[in-house]
Amino acid sequence: MRIAIVGGGATGALAAAHLARRARESTEIIVVEPAERLGRGLAFSTDDPRHLLNVRASNMSAFGEDAEHFLNWLRGRNDGALAEPFSFVSRKVYGDYVSDVAAEALQSGRIKHLRDVCVGASEGPSFALLRLASGATLGADRVVLATGYDGKPTIAGVAAQQPWDPASLNGLSRDAPLLIVGAGLTMVDMALSLNRRGYQGVITAVSRRGLLPSAHRQVAPRVLAGGDTPFGAELSALLRWLRNFAGECAADGGDWRSAIDALRPHTQRLWRAMTPDQRQRFVRHARPYWDVHRHRMAPEVEKRVEALRRSGRLRVVAGRVLHATDLGDRVSATLRLRGSAEPTRIDVARVIDCTGMADAPSQSRNPLICSLLASGLARLDPLGIGLDVAQDFSLVDAKGAPSPRIKVVGPLARAAFWECIAIPDIRLQAQDLAERLIRAPELRPALIAAAE
Repeated sequence: MRIAIVGGGATGALAAAHLARRARESTEIIVVEPAERLGRGLAFSTDDPRHLLNVRASNMSAFGEDAEHFLNWLRGRNDGALAEPFSFVSRKVYGDYVSDVAAEALQSGRIKHLRDVCVGASEGPSFALLRLASGATLGADRVVLATGYDGKPTIAGVAAQQPWDPASLNGLSRDAPLLIVGAGLTMVDMALSLNRRGYQGVITAVSRRGLLPSAHRQVAPRVLAGGDTPFGAELSALLRWLRNFAGECAADGGDWRSAIDALRPHTQRLWRAMTPDQRQRFVRHARPYWDVHRHRMAPEVEKRVEALRRSGRLRVVAGRVLHATDLGDRVSATLRLRGSAEPTRIDVARVIDCTGMADAPSQSRNPLICSLLASGLARLDPLGIGLDVAQDFSLVDAKGAPSPRIKVVGPLARAAFWECIAIPDIRLQAQDLAERLIRAPELRPALIAAAE
């Protein structure tokens, strides 16, 4: 059997590593990724040491069955201070770790790295065929889509600079005001990068609710059994239950963090138990509050952010961007601030998009995603926030039929699983998918051939 994994960032590298641990000797695993090294992707390509993980080191092992794997890797690098379970290492260091995990599988011969870009796919009765930018084609018995999709190319009609791209900050005046759209962890990264470069201007961060991520604390852990979780309850009832559970955790010496962490193993099942209407209401109304409690800052990052706010160099406001105009030497943006009847205009040097992934794959500039949607091999999920994916990770086509050959993991599958962006969730998906694929029946060997 040949399995082709499209995308060699953290998601693709973890999928390959889990397959390498479980697959038969006869299984060929090929990762299609243009980058020289596997495992980094966008999130872990940063060189800024102030960009820290938002998950403690003890929960960042690539392998759920080997909880000490990451900590032992840190100890092997003589990073003793970082190997504490409650430490928060830099994303660069973690990128090195995932790259090493992939490199080990490469060196063993269990996986292969094909440096190319997948631009299209088709599916036949015997195998799937991937079209590559080089002009070659790659046949495979199974295909795993492990690529994210792009951020928004524009904000309110003007070109938006992308986070983590050094070019976004090049040539920026030391005192020039900036507008960042989004107030989550990506905005925090950008603010810290600007501060490290000596930037002294005012950053205005605008989001719907104006909420900053909460910070981690060392709290008493709490275990929540599946039978104690109200799967399928109405959102209002679920919220009441969660508040009561947080109160119980606080009474036992923890706080709301204990409750959220205990709920984490059950969030995908909670999401799947919701009706389409409940999911839509959650995304529209509850998502911002869930995100700031679920996706938290490291304590040391919190201190730096609070220092920026106290100095007046970081303003976080609730509202939205109505429109913006590029005036050449600056951008004029009009905001509708929450609670204000009149719009507010600000002039800034640049607009930086820190809202995360595009709201829907339909906005993607990824040629493979565009090709899948155009050909009918894929369709958007009913909420429009991801591809339609079945519970066994199968890509669902335009007619509603799950693909027998194309699987999806990571951010593209968030409509089906919701919690599938953080490493602890991705590794569980990678493990589950690997176990499913090795149980799949052997099919006719696929071929790799040059395009005509």
